[in-house]
Amino acid sequence: MKYIGNLFLLSMLSLFFFMTSCESDDDKNVAFPTIEISIQTPTDGVEGIGFNPTFTWGASGTNPENLKYDFYIGTDKTKLGLRAANLKTLEYRITNNTVIKGDVTYYWKVVAKDGIYENESEIWSFTTASTISSPLLLNPGVFARDAINFEWETSPSAVGETLKYNIYLGKDNPPTEIIGNVENTGSFNYDASQLDHLDTYYWKVEVADSLTTASSEVGTFLKLLEGYPDLPSSVSPLNEALIFAVNGDVILDWTDSIDPEGETVIYDVYLDTANPPVNKITSFSGDSEYNPTASLVPNTRYFWNIEAKDGSGNSYSTETLSFDYLGATGPATPILNEEVIDGTLSLDESLVWGSVLGAASVDIYIDTVNPPVIKVASDVTGIQYVVKNSDIPSDINDVKTYYARVVAKNADGEAESQVISFTPQMTGTFTDIRGTESIEYPWVRIGTQVWMSLNLRTKKLTNGDDLALAPASLSAATEGLYYDEHDNDYSGVTDWQTSHGRVYSQPTVIHPFMAPNGWHIMSKADVDIIRDYISPSNGTALLGSYYAAGTDVYGLNLVTAGRRYANGWSDGLDKGRTEHWLKVNSLTDDNNSLQVIDDGTFRFYKQGNSSFSRMWGIRLVKD
Repeated sequence: MKYIGNLFLLSMLSLFFFMTSCESDDDKNVAFPTIEISIQTPTDGVEGIGFNPTFTWGASGTNPENLKYDFYIGTDKTKLGLRAANLKTLEYRITNNTVIKGDVTYYWKVVAKDGIYENESEIWSFTTASTISSPLLLNPGVFARDAINFEWETSPSAVGETLKYNIYLGKDNPPTEIIGNVENTGSFNYDASQLDHLDTYYWKVEVADSLTTASSEVGTFLKLLEGYPDLPSSVSPLNEALIFAVNGDVILDWTDSIDPEGETVIYDVYLDTANPPVNKITSFSGDSEYNPTASLVPNTRYFWNIEAKDGSGNSYSTETLSFDYLGATGPATPILNEEVIDGTLSLDESLVWGSVLGAASVDIYIDTVNPPVIKVASDVTGIQYVVKNSDIPSDINDVKTYYARVVAKNADGEAESQVISFTPQMTGTFTDIRGTESIEYPWVRIGTQVWMSLNLRTKKLTNGDDLALAPASLSAATEGLYYDEHDNDYSGVTDWQTSHGRVYSQPTVIHPFMAPNGWHIMSKADVDIIRDYISPSNGTALLGSYYAAGTDVYGLNLVTAGRRYANGWSDGLDKGRTEHWLKVNSLTDDNNSLQVIDDGTFRFYKQGNSSFSRMWGIRLVKD
């Protein structure tokens, strides 16, 4: 119907034009319907436009009440796309950020129409602003007090854009807590009185417009007390520096300390051989450096710090640093502690020497000849060395005297300590504490190893958890952490459990809480070492007197704890051999058991699938 109506109207207009065309030239002029359209903003060619621009235009016509507008926009002047149709107002605002991009030239026009006629505007262009840049942090600097004015360089904003800034602050880097926000400005005032004194804080600023977000780098500051001068920091010499007299003067240097209220800052210089230094050698204001060379004594270690204070007595100090002032370029002579010279070096005892001025490191020599020539450790940087069992092989039949020395080194030379002598401790006891249980075991040094000379007899793991007493019948189905024990008068022995120990299920052998710290269940490698050491290489020298053939030459006292099988004890072989578990990584490893036969034979074997129905003794070796 709308089409027929429009057709009729056009027919009538055509007739009207035909009739008027037939009139004479003197007839009055006829007024035709008109539409005028002119776009206004953004102005043609403008740059820096924001990302939600508002477009305006003006229009007039014969039938203004019927005017509607189509809005076109695009990046190709010849191919503009219809963005909005049949608008009734003289403006249009783009609110979808996916339409407008940063730093792009766009073209636009408006078509005005009244239902019959239409007219389009000129095509104008504009260029959007670039993506916002990251803010540059300005203040605070290194220190901040109770009132902080956070400042930053603002990012250039696009025409019509509002820049919103979020300020982040916290002890974590990067900070995650927003403490405030502002718009179109580069500063934010903050009450920092609740921040922790002398703690380090991190801050950053995040800026956003309607299109993008950018973040500054992370700044940091140290929170100081209100009214106090800046905290000074030591610059040189570096801590533990080596300074040689031949190289010239020593200059103590530190950072300037400025008082926030403009008071004069006084520097008190402390230099001493004591740590912390208590000897104040000078006080002054001005330059933050001092030359103490005239008061230094060669081959001395000095400690120093600086106290900066204002006229009100408020002060902060640097940390205390040290330097070694040396008269020669080589290290000073190390001095070994003499505590072991007149006695025995205990198990796990250390050689100790004082701090060696000028030394980069030391080498350790231990030997049975004087002076010692065997180097047991190189480039040690501490002031002590724990002597390893492998450094001092001995046994109760061959107690050796050892000699030790240390040699200090630097790039310019070496210096040697005095030689000290000692004998290793050959036997001793170890107290194994497991929860409420405390058992004392003897140990013996054999060659480069230290062995317990009794079998384990604990009923607990090292964390204090109880082991279970084994059930009457054992099988793979009863796999667990078990112990079992003979009666104390078994086999005519008084107090069997103390002298022979208890037996354990194989899963205990791989449990991390079975051996105490510093010890481990004996392994095949441990047995191989002791076999190579003893002479003759015969197991009878290790067997205890329980065995008729046992000579126990080295004090190991290797004896059985018993032989527990699936349904009870096997007593017939107790007098003819030992039976011990070996340390393995898993229950399926080879060589998980050791027998020492009373003829001196060593037998390594794997229990295999029957492991869960076997319980043997356990012997420990020092790590």
